[in-house]
Amino acid sequence: MRAVRVLVIEDDTSKSAEICAEIRSFFGNGVVLDVADVFADAVRKIHGQEYDLIVTDLLLPRRRGEDEIDVSDEIIDEMANSTKNALTTIVAISRFEDVVAERQNVFTQSGIFLIRFDDDWRRCLNICMQKVAFHTTCDFVIICAIELERAAFEGVNHPGFEFGELVSAHGLDARNFRIGDLTGVCIVQPRMGLVDAGIVATRALDLFSPKLICMAGICGGMKDEAELGTLLISDICWEHQAGKWNADGFVLRSYQEPLNNQLRVNLQQMIIADPALTSLRSKAHEVEVPHVGAKILPTASGSAVIAASGYAREISAQHGKVGGIDMEVYGIHRAAALHGGVKCFAAKTVVDHADEAKGDALQKPGAILSARFVVKAIDQLFQSGGL
Repeated sequence: MRAVRVLVIEDDTSKSAEICAEIRSFFGNGVVLDVADVFADAVRKIHGQEYDLIVTDLLLPRRRGEDEIDVSDEIIDEMANSTKNALTTIVAISRFEDVVAERQNVFTQSGIFLIRFDDDWRRCLNICMQKVAFHTTCDFVIICAIELERAAFEGVNHPGFEFGELVSAHGLDARNFRIGDLTGVCIVQPRMGLVDAGIVATRALDLFSPKLICMAGICGGMKDEAELGTLLISDICWEHQAGKWNADGFVLRSYQEPLNNQLRVNLQQMIIADPALTSLRSKAHEVEVPHVGAKILPTASGSAVIAASGYAREISAQHGKVGGIDMEVYGIHRAAALHGGVKCFAAKTVVDHADEAKGDALQKPGAILSARFVVKAIDQLFQSGGL
């Protein structure tokens, strides 16, 4: 798991040294510690780097050489407006009892812990650090609906990829993964379907605080848009069963979740660079995977397996370019959107056309293709700085 990253904002060198020593004592070698001693430097760091914990003073000089002033309101505003640290645990520590008393309610309403720098500050800070330590931080999380999809990662031959040990992570069925310096987990849902997908994704986001959550595996496809073996990346997704039944029939309520635009650009460029996915082909001794290519298309999710061409046509009519049908993707995207907009993508291989000819011959090779693409995509997305 990656190291905890902490920012200390403090202009008093002795106070800063005490706080940093307490943080190092708690986290040991598993911490990366940044320090800012003026407000301007703190703002740059708050907006430029994601932190697991921020510890700040309330009285700070705006720039080096200036007198310290009360920047309480600005601290609250900067934290709330930071796309990287809006969900970070924040602790404000002040020597001044009157300032703490005056600002306590405002900081509490903003979700910031405010404590006095007195005999009890270490205990209070340790409680906050325990909250951070409870989150086993990862760079990425991969969700799979079934074990076949996770086992497919044994067939990944990407440089630096490690298929790690099974772990029980706070009740989640997880396996540790590593891609070079990146650490992550791959979690299998207890059951297939939207409900388990949404719950597992939400728990994983809370527990691991990843920068990226994604889904790998297999799905059904629409004959007119995606031939068997096509790797589908969900462009927009929705629940095809959400709506209302009335006397005239079913009326869809299409609540869509889109693929983040920057992720879309990066993934599209991956496809353009390798349209037949030749870099993911199997070696002579490996399970042969499809090499049809990849597409970014709309997908629909529902809670039931579809094996009837008539029902598949009904779903296709919901959007002119529906590419695939699955049981989980919308739940993952929705969980990520509600968790502060964590970056998310799903890449699944079409192994049937959701019709009466549904079979399992392509399931294993399709899952391996998806696993290889997801690992390659994660590596490239982090290297590109898009996360």
